[in-house]
Amino acid sequence: MLRGDAKEYYMLLIRQHALIAGAHKRGAFGDEASLRFAITFRSSRPEDYNMNPRGFSFHEEPGVVANKLTAAIKFFAETAKMLFPPYVTTSGFQNKFRKTMQKLCSYSAEIEYWKHSDPNYVALGHQNLNMDNAYFWRTSEGALDCGIFDFGGFSSSSVAHRIWWGLNCAEFEQIKANLQGYIEAFVALYQDYGGPPLDAGLVRMMAVLTALQNLYFMVAAVPNCLTQCPLAQWETIKDRHDPRVASDVGGKSTLRTTLRVMDNGLRMLEELAADRVLDDWEQQVYVGRMGGAAKTAAMINGG
Repeated sequence: MLRGDAKEYYMLLIRQHALIAGAHKRGAFGDEASLRFAITFRSSRPEDYNMNPRGFSFHEEPGVVANKLTAAIKFFAETAKMLFPPYVTTSGFQNKFRKTMQKLCSYSAEIEYWKHSDPNYVALGHQNLNMDNAYFWRTSEGALDCGIFDFGGFSSSSVAHRIWWGLNCAEFEQIKANLQGYIEAFVALYQDYGGPPLDAGLVRMMAVLTALQNLYFMVAAVPNCLTQCPLAQWETIKDRHDPRVASDVGGKSTLRTTLRVMDNGLRMLEELAADRVLDDWEQQVYVGRMGGAAKTAAMINGG
């Protein structure tokens, strides 16, 4: 439970992301060669991403993805519909979800390459700096401060990817209200701490596409949700505060966090137009900057 305005806490975590990334860029962590010997750096070479300009560039076949999306729709629109906004039960939303996620997966490698192709947008950082990996206190002057733990995934990768992964378990209302402010704050602070100037619009595009990628991880986790809370139990669950979905299961928060991240991803799609962001990326980045040809429906759907 946060003791105050959630925005204050999340803005502090954004500052920590920028502090670490900026320190890396100004050389405070040491020389690059030594860092690369000890820490994982995501590649910026296109040949390392298995991009497929003539077809699906995902580790699963189009039909497998389609089947998982069908199972996810049944889960969020029927089994667990009490946990999600009413619009998830409509055919319009479900068609948008299926079309967007299938398209996202078809461009999976291309998106990952793009997120890591410009070194200005890639830096060292904590891979999952959410509230459960930080501890907070107030200074004698009343200012909020924090420490960070669990650096197991510390590496060099997309800064925008980290921004979303630090927000993905937040309440959606505050994400919707503050996402642009968080991104603009990161861009300014990153430069203040020693990083290069970034385009806030590109950072936002990267973060929104990361949210869709994160949503697909939750799609793949639907069978585990039904293992942790069997199908018969869902019939009597009324809302997200029911202890069967709000409490730890087997000492783990996996079910609760999966449902929260799924809700945020679905709402990003509907309420922050993540589908249009993907369309913009396809035309502006993949076609306009990378020189690719937009993938056909047959490539995307495996027809």
